[in-house]
Amino acid sequence: MNTKVVAILVSAIAVGAIALFSTGALSPQLTSTSSCNTENSNLLVGSFTASQTTPYSYTVKIHNAQSEAVRLTSYILGTQSYSIDVAIGAGQNGTFTTVQDADSETWIPVKTSCGNQIMTGWASSETYTENIAPTSVAFEDSTHVAVDLQNNGTGTATLTNYYVTDPSGNEYALANWSGPSLAPNSVTTTTFSIGSSCSQCTLHGSAFAFTSGHQYTIQVVTGRGNLFTFTVTLSSGHHYSIVLQIGFGSTAH
Repeated sequence: MNTKVVAILVSAIAVGAIALFSTGALSPQLTSTSSCNTENSNLLVGSFTASQTTPYSYTVKIHNAQSEAVRLTSYILGTQSYSIDVAIGAGQNGTFTTVQDADSETWIPVKTSCGNQIMTGWASSETYTENIAPTSVAFEDSTHVAVDLQNNGTGTATLTNYYVTDPSGNEYALANWSGPSLAPNSVTTTTFSIGSSCSQCTLHGSAFAFTSGHQYTIQVVTGRGNLFTFTVTLSSGHHYSIVLQIGFGSTAH
């Protein structure tokens, strides 16, 4: 065979191979254009449940009721988007666990590789109760009081805010508090600080300190938005007493 003809054929094959790889024709596509044309977000149903061990972390479950597979590529917590890669076969369920969030979420949007968005909400079958009650109290000094808090509910409760009020209505408030997490059926000693011992507290009214013979109201707020109120008394001779008051929202969904 003529050497020039051989050279031309080799060059043609090489160019064709380069063109083939450059167009990606040999690379499998994660999502074809045809499947995106038929993807129906109404047939993608999702929900999520809260982690019982890590506050503000969620397990998201998506059911794919379509006849074709779907791929999940991202989800949103608050205003932050996070990348994932979860493939769900036709008629199958897919799950993933989110990163730890800064706040409690009502909805977690999830996007597919075709750009469709699935709005996942709390699983209706998941109901956690929070029931926090004090069991004992100890005033450490004029600006610290330690309270043993028992979680009689079914879900882990994380404390995020507290308010300490004196008999005159003056109040120390600590918002965005990195409080303890109370596991179900457990008792956790929690220290509430006021005055000079709480530089991050906001004072409403006049400054005060824990004084013998006075009663103080303590309110705690959980990450699910539930409020629990109780009073502690620094009696003369250092006898302590606790009175539990009913708060609101003892059940979280």
